[in-house]
Order: sequence, then C-alpha cells, then structure tokens
Amino acid sequence: RRPQTVLEDVVQTFFQMREEAVRVREEAQLIREEGYEALRKAYEVKESANEDRDEIQTLLIDTLTLLKNQILSSNLYIQEMKTALTGISSRMESLEESIGEIEQNQIELDRKMGEESEKVDKKMEDQSEKVDASLAVIETVNSRLQAWMSEVRLISLFKMADQNNPHSTYGTGVLTDGQFMMSHQVHSEMRTHSHTASAIVDNKIWITLGGLFRIHRVHIWNYRNCCQDQLVGTHVYADEILLGTVIQAKSFHDFLVT
Repeated sequence: RRPQTVLEDVVQTFFQMREEAVRVREEAQLIREEGYEALRKAYEVKESANEDRDEIQTLLIDTLTLLKNQILSSNLYIQEMKTALTGISSRMESLEESIGEIEQNQIELDRKMGEESEKVDKKMEDQSEKVDASLAVIETVNSRLQAWMSEVRLISLFKMADQNNPHSTYGTGVLTDGQFMMSHQVHSEMRTHSHTASAIVDNKIWITLGGLFRIHRVHIWNYRNCCQDQLVGTHVYADEILLGTVIQAKSFHDFLVT
C-alpha cells in the first residue's frame, strides 16, 4: 500500500481508538458516579440502620427497665401478700382457738341455763300456786267488798272524825255515834253535837272511813234549836270531789253522789 493510505488508516484508527477511549472513559465516569451513588445510599442505609439500632436499644433498655421495676413491685407485693397471709393465718388460728373456747363456754352456758330453767320452772310452779291462792283470797275479798258496797247503810257510823279547830267541850266523837236530839238539850251532859272552837274561814271537819266504800249520799244533821245559819257556806267533799255547798239554814242537808 501507499504510505499515504497507511497513514490515513493509522490516523483513522487513532481517532477511532480515541473516540473509543472517550466512550470508555465516559462509561467509567458513569460507573464511578453510579458507584458513588450506591455508596451514598449504602451510607444512608447504614446510618438509618444505626439509628434504628439505637432506637431499638433504647426501647429494649426502657422495656427491660420497666420489666425490672414491675418485677420489683411484684416481689414487694408478693412479700406483702405473704406477710398478710401469715398474719391472717395467725388470726385464723387465734379465731379457731376463740371459737373452741366459745363452744366450750356455750356448752357450759347451756348446762347452767338448763339448771336455771329448772329452778325457774320450779319457782314459777311455786309462784303459780301462791298466785292461785292469792287470787282465791282476792276473789273472796272482792265478793265481800262488792257485797259491802252494794249495801245501803250508814257507813260513817262509829268512824274516826276530827277537825282542825277543835272545841274543848264539843268534840268530834259525837259526830258519828248515830245519836241526835230532836229539839234542844236539857242538860249539858246530853250534848249530841260538835262545833269548832271559833269562827275562822278555813274550819274543817272530816271523817275517815278507813276503807273503800261506795258513797250514795252525804247526810248532815244540823243543830235544831239555834245557830243553823252558821253552817251556810260549808263545802262538802267526798275525797277530793266537791259534792255541794250549804246554801240555806235548815235542820238537815242531803248531798247526792252522781
């Protein structure tokens, strides 16, 4: 071949090789950039992994700390429960002993109650007999009392009489002796009446019957031959009940009990 042609071939080959070298260099640059990008991403993944690892470690530490605290609290609670159960067990033992003593006391109390019940029953029987006897006596007395109360008679006869302003001569003994004069006395020794020592506002004369009586009426015999007006204004009572008041001068006064 001609030298000119060889040179052209060499130049052309050179330019082709240079273009190929540029292309290879560009590809290498692209590969290097891709490698850098991959390395950057790898670093990012590594940093993210490190951050996740730190977070996981922190979470694990917190979890372990919480579990440790929970275990400590559980141990304390279990210890308290053991102590409480021990106290309860002791109390239950004491309670069982107390229940045993109570049962023994109950047995003894039942025995004593039985003995006392027998004694009470015996006393009740004795008292019942006494009550029956007393009731018989009361019925007898009541029947007699009813008979006495049903009688219409002079119940003041020979009863005790008294006054708050007694006369030295005209005493109260003659008030309930059943004796009276139809006109006037002939001798002073024949007095059948009584009066007070002086005329005062609160003069009182009373008769003590000495028992329970049914009073139908109160009959007062006044002095007959004089001084009948001195009885005017007198209040007549049976116990605390006012029966009436003497409002006029006359020989006798009747006060009905309603």
